[in-house]
Amino acid sequence: MLVGDYSDSKIKPPVGIFDILIQPVYDEPMADGTKTGSLFTALVFIALILTLAAVLLSAYLRLDSIGLGCEQWPGCFGQLPAARDHGLVPSTMAGTIHRFTASLLGLVVVAITFLALRGRRPDNVGLVAPLTVFALTVFLSVLGYSTPSPDIPAVTVGNLLGGMAMLALLWWVSQRSVGAIDDNAATPLKPWARLGLLVVAVQLLLGAVTSASFAGPACTAFPGCNGDWASATNLIQSFDLFGKLATDDQGRVITGSLQKTVHMTHRLGAVLTFLYLGWLALKALKLDSSLRSTAISLMVFLVIQVILGISAVLTDLPLLLVTAHNAIGAMLLLTIVNLNHLVTPTESPAYAAVTSGDSL
Repeated sequence: MLVGDYSDSKIKPPVGIFDILIQPVYDEPMADGTKTGSLFTALVFIALILTLAAVLLSAYLRLDSIGLGCEQWPGCFGQLPAARDHGLVPSTMAGTIHRFTASLLGLVVVAITFLALRGRRPDNVGLVAPLTVFALTVFLSVLGYSTPSPDIPAVTVGNLLGGMAMLALLWWVSQRSVGAIDDNAATPLKPWARLGLLVVAVQLLLGAVTSASFAGPACTAFPGCNGDWASATNLIQSFDLFGKLATDDQGRVITGSLQKTVHMTHRLGAVLTFLYLGWLALKALKLDSSLRSTAISLMVFLVIQVILGISAVLTDLPLLLVTAHNAIGAMLLLTIVNLNHLVTPTESPAYAAVTSGDSL
């Protein structure tokens, strides 16, 4: 469970998803004058589940479409989808489910945005987050249907990070909707939690670039990588997201030193992320009992993620294992967002001054 231990009287416990769904649809004020936004909150939880499903299905479909874990591995890896397909055109059951999920998610996000604009949202939730979720939904829809070329890394990076950003924002809004946080002993941890969120975001970016550059199979050894990968020239060229990937006559991506640089940079980022988040989890665990479950979740997901990453490299990147690596990455993101929620008071003067319209 990602939410914290709310036995501390300073933190008001969130209600469960079932409790949210059976509340009245109309958002009547509570005794203290605050609004519950029950319908808004229920839709946010539904959107959260749909977004997680869409992100994981999208990752699975893309990895499958480029030949990850194919029968003639690694010779069959790196085949780009035809440019005329404008990216991935799902034809499998997973693809059909992804289409349906994305379409339903779009409708739910529109409803959330409408309620937010009408003021039918909890007092702890402003307009910025719902409107940003709506903007990301539009962006991802346009990106999905108007992909200029499948061999431009920026397209894949935008898709992956856009989905993760939606997931993080929806989780933040869901927690702000059902749980109020007062000033408590955990508040001094806030700058370190913010830095932790930045660290996770950078590591997700490195992972997205690794996937977009077809750099997964570039380093099959562990912990090192064969060949020259560490030159400054390679580092600059490797992260040119708008340059087209080099392909052979059969349309397969040519992997070389640039992909090795991306891969090893992602590994280095993983080490730094593990060290910082591990330290942050231990600090949170010692600082306040209300952070116990979140801190433990953070440590568990960190260990699982490292095991999955190493196992994927040593077993020739099986499709399901790499997809699971994506899934745990998403859970790490939600956990660090949850930690930021728990250390950010909702009733401080600075927060109260902007909740009327502009807060997250």
